Formats: sequence, C-alpha cells, structure tokens
Amino acid sequence: MIRIPDRILTFLYLPEGSNEPRTFRVRRNALAALAAVVTISLGVSGWVVLHYSSRLMDAYTVEALETQNSELKSELAALGTEVETLRRQVAQNFDFQKKARILANMDELDEDVAQVGVGGTGFSSAQLLTSVGPEERARLAEARRDIDKLLRQARLQKTDYESILGELEGANEKLRTTPSLRPVNVGFVSSRFGWRMDPMSGRRTMHRGLDFSARLGTPVYATADGVVTFSGVWRTYGNVVEISHGGGFVTRFAHMQRRLVQKGQRVTRGDVIGRVGSTGRSTFSHLHYEIEKDGERVDPTRFVLAD
Repeated sequence: MIRIPDRILTFLYLPEGSNEPRTFRVRRNALAALAAVVTISLGVSGWVVLHYSSRLMDAYTVEALETQNSELKSELAALGTEVETLRRQVAQNFDFQKKARILANMDELDEDVAQVGVGGTGFSSAQLLTSVGPEERARLAEARRDIDKLLRQARLQKTDYESILGELEGANEKLRTTPSLRPVNVGFVSSRFGWRMDPMSGRRTMHRGLDFSARLGTPVYATADGVVTFSGVWRTYGNVVEISHGGGFVTRFAHMQRRLVQKGQRVTRGDVIGRVGSTGRSTFSHLHYEIEKDGERVDPTRFVLAD
C-alpha cells in the first residue's frame, strides 16, 4: 500500500512591531475539517435563530388574535343589546302606526309587508373575517341581517308615516272629532276591555271599557270635540257624562266625583269635563271610559294615542 502524505499549507504573516516575517503550517485535511465544522455550526445556529424567530412570531400572532377575539366578543354583546333596543322601538312604532291608520281611515298595514322580507342568501362581510371563530362569524352575520331588516322596516315606517300625515292633513276636522286622547293624564289602566272577574260579584262578565285608576279629584278630559248629550247620574255608573262627536263616535265617562259640563254644551278636545271619583257601583277611585262606534262599544285602546 502506498501512503500519500498530507499536503501541508504554509502561511506567512508579519507580526505588528516586528520586521521579521513568521510562518505557520497547517495540514490541508485539518483545515478542511475546521472549515466544515465552522460551516455546520453556522448552519445550525442560523436554523435555531430562524426557528426561534418563527415560534416567537407565532406566539405574538396568537396573542394578538386572542386580544382581537376578546374585543370582538365584547363588541358583539354591545351590538346585540343595541339591536334588541332597536327591535323594541320598531315594534312600538308599528303599534303606534296601527292606531294612526285608524284615525286616518286607512287599512291596517299587512303583517307580511311589515316584515319587509328579501330574497336570496346575500353576502355578509362577516364571511371575510377568517381570523375569528365560526361562532363569532355566525353571530356577526345574524347581527348584520337583523340590522338590515330593521333599516328596511324604518324606511317602510317613514314612508307610511308620510302617507298617514298626508291623509290626516286633509282630514283635520275628522281627527279632532275622533276620540284619541287619554281621558286622564295620570294614573294607570287597572282593568282593560274584555272578559274579566267582576270585582263586586266575583262572576265572569264582559267589561266594555277601560278603567283608569287615579286619585280622587283628578281632572277628566274630553277626548275629542263634540256635544254633551247626557250629564247626570246612573245607578251603576254614578256620575256620568256622555259626549257625541259625530261620525258615529260617542264617549262615556263614569264613576266621576263631579260633572263640570251640562247637556247640550259644546266641548273641545282637551277640555276638563269632570273629576275622578268612586260613585255608583265602584270599589275604588277610578274613571270608567267607554267608546261607542256606530252604536257598538269598542276597545278604547284602539284609539288612545297618548300614553
């Protein structure tokens, strides 16, 4: 076997402050091994640095997403509360419109129209939020649909109000002679129109008016322009005032403490016609209020706009 001697590399260098050059020798194989070790070490160190940097960026990204999701959940909860408030307000507006349409002699708004439905699934901006979970995206999409519907209903209500006002402007006289005020401006409704247990007999009877519970002496107001057709005493109703308004409308006020108008007297909407009492067949101070339309007693809540 022939042995090939390692090649030796000689390096010449001049030390600082010396005039004589010096040399050192290194085997070529040893230098190559050293270079390989240095290269591998640099590669491993670079991989470690890159891997750590990537993990660190992932940690920062996760933390940022968790913060974003927490803020988004808080905003969703607040948005849900606001949507529910808007939904109640829209419902109250529709209830008011029903009464206003009666005064304007307009047909009741169709329930299907009030729902302002639209076709197709549509595209929600929530679908773009890929950084949030499916539950949050679903809640965002639902909130967006609710808001879109409420906006459409608000536009419908605005248009309907304009139609109602247009009808009422051309029928102002009819409005003033249509009962639409509360007969008392304080107190609360203690018994509504319809079947109930009679407080005196305990039997199920038909209550054909509204009972407003209020303190003795509370003013009672005419709910529309008209002429007093009766001012006297009934055995069961006590002190009673009855007003004819024309157009088939008659209002009746019972159990009053005092009557302040006489038969044949013309009254104007908002005039004081008596005081709340407990006369006749009564267990507490209140006003019994009735509305007749074409000879039939109807639910006064259909006409009372001022709450």
